[in-house]
Amino acid sequence: MTAEPPNHGAYGQAPYGSVPPAPPVLAVWWERLVARLIDSVILGVVVMVIITPIILGPFTTTEQVTLLGTTVEVPVTSFLGLLISAVVGFLIYSAYEYFQITRDGQTLGKKIMKIRITTVGAGLQGGLDSQSALKRIGVLYGPQLLGFQTFLNLIGSVFSLVNVLWQFWDKPLQQCLHDKVANTVVVKMPR
Repeated sequence: MTAEPPNHGAYGQAPYGSVPPAPPVLAVWWERLVARLIDSVILGVVVMVIITPIILGPFTTTEQVTLLGTTVEVPVTSFLGLLISAVVGFLIYSAYEYFQITRDGQTLGKKIMKIRITTVGAGLQGGLDSQSALKRIGVLYGPQLLGFQTFLNLIGSVFSLVNVLWQFWDKPLQQCLHDKVANTVVVKMPR
């Protein structure tokens, strides 16, 4: 008795498996920069509206300073006022980032630039998990907490600069330090 080949009908045999989708394309540095600038303008306005009258007002006095025979009044903010403003600024920036990226991996700036944050090796669906989001935010915005004191602010600023420049020599994933800590990458959305 001879075995007959299986009958697959008029359309032939069904495929064994589908081809996996291509990995997402990494976002270019300038796309990330423009997205961050958009977010910074939005948040900068919000932070200034909150911090200036509510926090800095009660903690600011004026002192008379004489320079080259001219006396002027200069506003001076107390240590406590600067500390509170640094903490409030950090909390506003962090809350904005957290709620945006855990929802769908995109801040407003990233939506406009059509890029998003995703975990390395993951797809483009959904937002980041809370732990990854908090790690990323801690490295990205943590240095703001040092903004209340001049020397510490300098250290935080240098760290922040190194953080964002890291993507230029990080190959192949072009990750900033906050991406490395959270195991994330920034990718382009499909067009």
